[in-house]
Amino acid sequence: MNENRRRISSISFLLMTFTAVFAFNDIINATASIGLAAVPTFLFATIFYFFPFALMIGEFSSANKDAESGVYSWIRTSLGEKWAFLGSWSYFFVNLFFFVALLPQTLIYASYTFTGENVFGGVHATLTISILSIALFWLTTFVSIKGVSWISKVTDVSGVARILMGVGFIVLALGVYFLLKQPAAQEFSSESVLPGANWNYLMTMAWILQAVGGAEAVGVYVKDIKGGNKSFVKTLIIAAISIGVIYALGAAAVGLVLPAEQLQGNYSNALFDAFAVLGNHFGISSGVTTRIVGLIMLLSAAGSLVIWTAAPVKILFSEIPSGIFGKWVSKTNEEGNPTNALLLQAFVVTALMIIPALGIGSIDTLLKTLINMTAATSLIPVLFLLVSYIVLRTKKDHIPRTFRMGGRRSGIAIGVLLLVFFTFAFFVSTFPSPVALMEYFKYGTFAEGTANPMFSLLYNVLGIVVFVGFAWICYRRYENKNLGGINHDNEEKMGR
Repeated sequence: MNENRRRISSISFLLMTFTAVFAFNDIINATASIGLAAVPTFLFATIFYFFPFALMIGEFSSANKDAESGVYSWIRTSLGEKWAFLGSWSYFFVNLFFFVALLPQTLIYASYTFTGENVFGGVHATLTISILSIALFWLTTFVSIKGVSWISKVTDVSGVARILMGVGFIVLALGVYFLLKQPAAQEFSSESVLPGANWNYLMTMAWILQAVGGAEAVGVYVKDIKGGNKSFVKTLIIAAISIGVIYALGAAAVGLVLPAEQLQGNYSNALFDAFAVLGNHFGISSGVTTRIVGLIMLLSAAGSLVIWTAAPVKILFSEIPSGIFGKWVSKTNEEGNPTNALLLQAFVVTALMIIPALGIGSIDTLLKTLINMTAATSLIPVLFLLVSYIVLRTKKDHIPRTFRMGGRRSGIAIGVLLLVFFTFAFFVSTFPSPVALMEYFKYGTFAEGTANPMFSLLYNVLGIVVFVGFAWICYRRYENKNLGGINHDNEEKMGR
């Protein structure tokens, strides 16, 4: 192993993990959808998903400490090369939809930073913001090509900004309630806090699972961390606990300062409304507050863009057989980054940014549709990892590793429970509400402020089918080509 690559300290890696996982806007999106029920849901997701899943990642990395690509190597350990390729591909393609949701939000943050308001309004707003998002993504691609040294510089700033944003909001909101003796903006009661078993809540569960997910992406940098796998596991566990607590406290803090009627369904401006209200309590004008918040969120989003632009591509292309997509696509630079693959990714994101912009009206409806699509697809690679972990503990528990998540039986049980839970969440978030679909088929109408359920269904399902189907075809061609070569060699040997 090249020790010169160990350039990331544990603190930098912790900040990188915060950048990959934590986003204050995830708190806003969840509370805008399900209100104060987000508080126990974030705690549930942290305890029963994020923490055990972080331990699984630690165990996978321990068993593959010299591997380059993280997820690909982890799945290959248990399921073999084909499923490792499909699992890595799923990380790559779901990330494409993540960009489609993150890029417009980044531009909204920039708008608040420089103008103090959201300038993306009016009839052509969705198309305008899509075109600007494309330009921004190409810039991010250039930064990602430069490698981990550039990425860590951005994520150091971004990680600090995210921590300050989350902790700062919580402290100030608690100050409004306990020090300034202001009444809570929302009523904290069993009715408002306990989750309701409706389709919207079940769909939002996928958003929250996505919010506390993402730690697996930083697995590609295990060889770049000072202290190696031991530091990787320790830092990941600290990050899991810290992020989960901040998420839950943040959702409660939002309920202290922002009324439910101002929050519900407000996916584009609620973040800034919450900080504006908070600032007013301390005598700070909304203009100053929104610009500061816009700058912090812009820095946070920039960190997310660079790490998520680079990591999934590296996961997919750094160790897969070059014959699947060709040597040109799989070619890597001295940093281990597939330069040509990053450029191809930018072209695909360009196309994906245009499609929803032409099919959806308002910015809030666009953002809700994209957030849900991102959440739904983000569960697919987790399903691959969970199956892989179950097989690891069931059939290959003899593989040497310095870290294990409990005994064999407990590891299998946790893996199975998470697999069942995630499979259910995936189907709920992928398909629109059955009630909305029935009303659309019966009357040809859908609720104001929501996307056409048929558009959402086709965009979600066809997107998954097309991208997974393409990968399956590519791998089948690769298998047939190699099998043909083996048979040809055998025939030659028999002929001799």
